Amino acid sequence: MDLSAVEAFVRAAEARSFTGAAKQMGLTASGVSKAVSRLESQTGVVLLHRSTRSVGLTAEGSVFFDRCREILAGLKEAEAALQQSAQVPSGRLRIAAPMSFGRSVLMPALVAFKRQFPGITIETSFSDVMLDIIEEGFDIAVRIGDLPSSRLIAREVGFAHWVACASPEYLNERGRPRTPDDLGEHDCVAYMSPDTRRCRDWHFISANRDWTVRVGDSARQVVDQCDALIDAALADSGIVYVHSYVAADYLRTGKLERVLDGYNTPRRTVHIIYPTLRQLSPKVRSFVDFALEAIAGCNALYRPSEELDVA
Repeated sequence: MDLSAVEAFVRAAEARSFTGAAKQMGLTASGVSKAVSRLESQTGVVLLHRSTRSVGLTAEGSVFFDRCREILAGLKEAEAALQQSAQVPSGRLRIAAPMSFGRSVLMPALVAFKRQFPGITIETSFSDVMLDIIEEGFDIAVRIGDLPSSRLIAREVGFAHWVACASPEYLNERGRPRTPDDLGEHDCVAYMSPDTRRCRDWHFISANRDWTVRVGDSARQVVDQCDALIDAALADSGIVYVHSYVAADYLRTGKLERVLDGYNTPRRTVHIIYPTLRQLSPKVRSFVDFALEAIAGCNALYRPSEELDVA
């Protein structure tokens, strides 16, 4: 059934005039009359009495009118609800992030996000495995470091730096390395990427020289989860090389101490990525805007290691 014809019938019956209905609908009186005639042909029932001055409902038209008016009112309510949902962020928001970033940065930030957008239900997945967010059905992901070219949109939200650290107990027993070359005399806990199964090299930079320390060649302990590096350091297992946001709280409380703090370390960019869409859904846009302000505002987490405030 032609809904535009149904609306023309209801408006004409309410106004008792094709001209009055036409003004409401932005049509001509002839257009409204033709629409009602078309509806009468479809139903096989005369719905309106016509006269030169006005129109009125037939007995059958009166019954049909009441039902049609209810249907149109329901459609208006549904349209209003749809428009409201398109404006107010709501629904399930699925976010993927590296384990350590998720626990150290994202989870604390989400407290404020949930307070600001109570209509959004957040589902997080923290893993150091690089997921295909489109295939896995995620709305947004956090990526740290260089990004491969892809069909995803990437927004920069901050930076992370590497920091080498160990427990005070370990350093009191084994001493503190003075240069990166001294790391060969220490127990270093290596990180193995769960994607490549290769150990991460440690990089240090001074005014005169750059160092690349291949700790995987000599490490007596290897882990494939970043938070496990902190656990190892707290257990006095040796020196670890982690992102500044992972170590920040432990450095401030003195549970861990920096080593080689006279050397710079590489900076890595923190991005949020999401699928390319002509129009972002309100829930995704709300998180993107929130992340650009809230996550990028965690300045203490992104400072170079030599500037990290541990006081």
